[in-house]
Amino acid sequence: MRKINIAILLSVFFVSAPAVSLAAQEQENDAFNYRRSSLYSILISHPNQNMDDEIVNAFMALETPDKYNDHDLSVKVITVNTKNRNQARAQVESFLERNQVAKRMVSKWFSRNKETGGFDPWLVLDRGMYDAMAADVSMAEQSVRGLNSLADNGYELIDNTFVVVNDIQYIDHKANANTAAGVLLFLGALADAVVGNDSDDGGSFTQLATLGAAISLMIAGFQVNITSHLYQLEWNDDIADKFYNEYYYDKPLSDSLSMARFVADGTLAARKAAYEDDRSTFSLKYIGSYKAKSNKPVLRGLYNDVDVFRKVLARAIDKNIVMLQKKYDQFKVKVPLNSVEPLTAQIGMKEGVTAKSKYEVLMPVFDEASGKFKYTRRGVIAPVPGKIWDNRYMAVEEQAAGSTLQATEFRIVSGSRAAFSEGMLIREIK
Repeated sequence: MRKINIAILLSVFFVSAPAVSLAAQEQENDAFNYRRSSLYSILISHPNQNMDDEIVNAFMALETPDKYNDHDLSVKVITVNTKNRNQARAQVESFLERNQVAKRMVSKWFSRNKETGGFDPWLVLDRGMYDAMAADVSMAEQSVRGLNSLADNGYELIDNTFVVVNDIQYIDHKANANTAAGVLLFLGALADAVVGNDSDDGGSFTQLATLGAAISLMIAGFQVNITSHLYQLEWNDDIADKFYNEYYYDKPLSDSLSMARFVADGTLAARKAAYEDDRSTFSLKYIGSYKAKSNKPVLRGLYNDVDVFRKVLARAIDKNIVMLQKKYDQFKVKVPLNSVEPLTAQIGMKEGVTAKSKYEVLMPVFDEASGKFKYTRRGVIAPVPGKIWDNRYMAVEEQAAGSTLQATEFRIVSGSRAAFSEGMLIREIK
C-alpha cells in the first residue's frame, strides 16, 4: 500500500476549501468533474528540409488539445539530422532518456522545488478536483483503505500522462517546385527593372500579378506528412511506492526558519540527493504510432500564409490524435454529458465525431474494495446527423456547417434517457 503524507494534503485542502455547502459544490462540479489525461506535445524539426521554419513557428503557436491537461515541459522542439522517420524516432527516444524527461514529468506533477527538492501536491489536487470535493474525503474515510484512497486518485491521474512526438514534413510537390523556380526568375526580372535595365513598366506589373498568383498557389497547396508517436509515463504500484516512501516530502516555505529546518534535516537532504541520482525508476513506454497526410487547406476566412500553416498543422495533429485514440484504449478521452434535454456533449469533428460514431455512457462508481473509481455502462448514444459540432481549428472563419453549434447533439441507441444525467462520461466505442 502506498504511503503519502495525507495530513499535508488534507491540511492544504481544509485550509483553502471555499466556505460553500457540499450540495452547492456538487452542483457546480457535476458537469466538469472528470479526470482528463495529461499531454506533452513535441515536434521533430528537420532544419535542412523545405518549410521547416514555417512548420516550427506554426507548431509553437498551437495550444494543447482542450480535452487534455497541458503537461508541456520547456523543450517543445527536438532537432534531428535524418529524414528517415525510424531513425528520427530513435534519436528522439535517446533525447528523452538522456534528459530524464519521464522524471521531469513527475517533478511537474508535484511542482518540485529545484532548490530544496521538496514537492507540492497542488497540481494533483487541482486536476483531481479535490479543491471542491469534500465528498471524496468523506468517501475515503469510510472506505476499506481509508485516507490512502486519496493517493489512489492521484495515481490514476499520473498514470494517464502521455507524450506525443509529431514528425511533420512538408510535401514538396513538383508543381510547387516549378512555381518556386518561376518566382526566382521573376525576382531577377524585377531586380533588372529596379536598376533601370527594363523599361517595360507594364510588363513588370504583369509579372507582379503573376508572382502573387504563384505564391497563392504555393500556399494553397501546402500539405504535410505527419507521423505521431505516442508514449505513456510508466506509473505503477512499485514506482509510486518508491516515490512516496523514498523521495516525497513537502516543500519548505521560503522563510529562513523553514530553510534552516531543511539544512539541518539530513533525511530531507538524503531524499533530495537520492531522487536526483535516480536514472532508472522513471521511464516512458512506447504505445504506438500513426501516419497520415494532411488535407489541402480550405482558404475561406484565411488572410495570410501564417493562418494557412497553423490551420493545416492543427487539423493534421488533431486527426492523428483521434486515430491514436481509436487504436489505443488508454489514450481515449472521456467527456461529460453537457445536458440531457437535449442530449449533448462538447465534443465534435475535432475529436473525430461522425454520423457513424457511437459512444458508451459511463457512470463513475467508487469501489471501496480497491479504493478506486470504476465505470459502469448506462447506455449507448450516437450523434444526430446534421447536428455535429464543427470545432476544428478555424472552422468558424471557414464558415463551415456546424461551426456555429456549441456542442454535438446525440440520440439514444440503447438505454433510457432516465438513466442518463448531466456530468456522466461518454467514451467512443470501436
